[in-house]
Amino acid sequence: MTSARLAYALLAGTLFLTAGILTYAHYARRPPAPDAAASGGEPRTDPVTGKGVDSLTGRPRGKLAVLVVFDQLRADYLERWAEYFGPGGFERVKKQGTWFTQVHVPYACTSTGPGHASVVTGAPPSVTGIVENEWWDRRVGERVYCCQPLNRPYGRVPPLPAVAGPVGRGTDAGFAPERLLAETVGDRLKAVTHGKARVFSLSLKDRTAVLMGGRNPDGVYCFDTRDGIFHTGMYYREQVHPWVAAFNATKAVDAWFGQKWEQSRPDLDYRLATGQPDEAVGEGYGQNGQGRLFPHPFRGKLTAPARGYYEAVECSPAGNELLLRLAQRAIEAEELGRRDTVDLLCLSFSSNDLVGHHWGPDSWEVFDITLRSDRLVAELIDFLDAKVGRSNYTLALTADHGVAPIPEQERFPSAQRLSVAQIYPLLAQKLDDAFGIPPAGPTAWFQTTDPKDQDRLWPWIHLNHKALADRGLKPEEVAPLVRDWCAGRAFVEAAFTREELELGNYPPGSPGDRARLAYHPERCGDVLVVVKPGVLVTSYPYGTNHGTPHPYDTHVPVLALGAGIPAGTTRTAKTSSLIVAPILAQALGIDPPRDAVEKSPF
Repeated sequence: MTSARLAYALLAGTLFLTAGILTYAHYARRPPAPDAAASGGEPRTDPVTGKGVDSLTGRPRGKLAVLVVFDQLRADYLERWAEYFGPGGFERVKKQGTWFTQVHVPYACTSTGPGHASVVTGAPPSVTGIVENEWWDRRVGERVYCCQPLNRPYGRVPPLPAVAGPVGRGTDAGFAPERLLAETVGDRLKAVTHGKARVFSLSLKDRTAVLMGGRNPDGVYCFDTRDGIFHTGMYYREQVHPWVAAFNATKAVDAWFGQKWEQSRPDLDYRLATGQPDEAVGEGYGQNGQGRLFPHPFRGKLTAPARGYYEAVECSPAGNELLLRLAQRAIEAEELGRRDTVDLLCLSFSSNDLVGHHWGPDSWEVFDITLRSDRLVAELIDFLDAKVGRSNYTLALTADHGVAPIPEQERFPSAQRLSVAQIYPLLAQKLDDAFGIPPAGPTAWFQTTDPKDQDRLWPWIHLNHKALADRGLKPEEVAPLVRDWCAGRAFVEAAFTREELELGNYPPGSPGDRARLAYHPERCGDVLVVVKPGVLVTSYPYGTNHGTPHPYDTHVPVLALGAGIPAGTTRTAKTSSLIVAPILAQALGIDPPRDAVEKSPF
């Protein structure tokens, strides 16, 4: 063997030996594989202390994970109004836990249904299938709701009175998680513990409770303004839990009937804190005669509690307080976090969203409900400390989306309020001009011409594929013209065809990546429109909305506190909101849900 070959052989052998040593050292340092993932068994427990141990880090973990979602809590509120918070709520979580300051929803279409589905699955709408609160189902030819049952109705439990009236949200068919395509944290927990763990999901809104609960929870409860009680559905069980029935029997919801929503901190200068007067341009009027100015009455013209009053309760901090009381009952009655396995409790506080829609993010009302949310967090944490034990739980707090400023307040140069009635007829005229009007008459270019449907389906535009086929046209021929016409409007930032989203064929730096994560081929339209900052396309004559990929809609808080969470840590790097599900999974000692795209940051 030549000297060169001998040197080469010695070098190769040395490299191979070194690689083997490094590989062995790497795996020798790793903790054992998680028992749950390896064998399908229960999360492992420290045999000496009996406390849970995180299967990846070896750090202690609790026996209860609590997910708190504030529907429409923008992240900037936690900095903007920090000086007004008490020490026991948001500020305690910041100081004793970990605060992520730059968390953004990574997809477009920042709505309530997609937000809650993504929080508990760790996956975007392109995977969860929850692309909006509602979408057009081409299979059945109608607009469907995100938690509407697929093939059979599920009655309300308990049944509604015969004179209850039409459903306020959702559908008359009831609700079920059947349209959610991805696994949730609760689903994984149930499988890993062979059903021993308890999973409860509570909210005022049906879609938030249903989507957080997953496929096989122990309880899903939401609020019905038709009779003012918390209920479930036949998908889950035939009777409500006894503690829910007892709670409803107390008529706790009627406590605010003769009261008014007053400023919680009359010692503060609300105008200084918000930068605007109590009655600002573009604000809404609330529910049941609440009005624009403090104080806001609950009863309106009613002589006894009824639907209008219950809608006003939802649209005020009282709705959050009501849900907290139910959550406390659940923790006590179900002994959550005090049994021989781990449990999961999901809470979504919906009132922040309803208040924000009516009065806007810079209003006295949003400021006040944020102050009260801070106190609510403090009360919840104190309750968990007392009932579960400070070292026995982990709490993760976030939001599903933010909210846009009221357009009339002109926070952005492009701000304006539009309706679909100002868009669709002009777009139809453009298509008529481009393709001509056949002898049989104008083409029904869109899947639905009902303005209510079109408003609920925006920002997706659904072409009428049958009408196109009748004219010998293909959707992929017409969609680019729709895209170009929309992109040419002064209020539009960008527009994408479904083909562009499927192929990833869009300009770098555009919202295309976020739009692609919001796209599911069986549930989305042919063109997605992204409006400019401050623009609202809505049926709301007052107030505001959300749903865009702009920072005011995507920037959400994430805070974590409790067992296994580093204390006093602030992380300022830009982070995806999809970290929440992995955080919860780690707190429970299980792997993240099957489709989660992020890892736990801890």
